[in-house]
Amino acid sequence: MADAEVITAVGRNKKPIKAGDAVKYVNSDTVSRVTEIKKDEQGKVWVLLESTDLWYREENLELTEIKTTEKKEEREFTAEELEERFRKERETMQAFDLGKAGGGGAGG
Repeated sequence: MADAEVITAVGRNKKPIKAGDAVKYVNSDTVSRVTEIKKDEQGKVWVLLESTDLWYREENLELTEIKTTEKKEEREFTAEELEERFRKERETMQAFDLGKAGGGGAGG
């Protein structure tokens, strides 16, 4: 395969798909932007989706007008943010203390 070759995939709905397009994976309704398109040794076309970082066969995708959500950037939390998060979770768990729940079971 030549590096300069531009490959266009053809989706299930027979519309051309190119890098940068928004597509829907029909088996799970995943919507994502196309990152890359390649052709394997057997001539089958594969499409890389940004949101999953996985390759999909062209016939399992459809070009769509649905807006894609941007891939979330991972970020590091400060110690203060983590302490606040754990404090809130601890308060929630204490409020839901099962030991303080009233009994209503059968006694005998």
